[in-house]
Amino acid sequence: MKHTTKRGLAAALATAAVVTAAPTPAQAAPEVRPIRLNATAYYGTMDIIARETLDLRARFFTYDGRPVAGLPVQFATTGERWLLCEATTDFNGYAACRNGPIPPPVSTLNLLVNGYDAIFEGNRRFAPVSAHNNIGIG
Repeated sequence: MKHTTKRGLAAALATAAVVTAAPTPAQAAPEVRPIRLNATAYYGTMDIIARETLDLRARFFTYDGRPVAGLPVQFATTGERWLLCEATTDFNGYAACRNGPIPPPVSTLNLLVNGYDAIFEGNRRFAPVSAHNNIGIG
């Protein structure tokens, strides 16, 4: 019985040594929520004969009014969701598509009736946001 006790004690000490030598699990990283943004789309125009949009613009900024640069923005038709053009925000937070062709499947009537959306899909730092405005004949 003495040998069994010694073996049990030795096994317990070996287990304790392994447990104390093992690294402790790292704490989970705190959850970081993306920053919410504001977006404003501006009234755009289109040339029906040339079948192109003229001056689609949007501005993206934080809730305290600071512009956000470097965001990829998609300008798309409302409803049908056809992509019209893509742009990146500048240092003042503006993204603009000056003259962009209207792709063949896009209905010019849909653009006139429903307008367009400026969409930022979001990333690790900023939450998704979009803005809407109308398009007129220019």
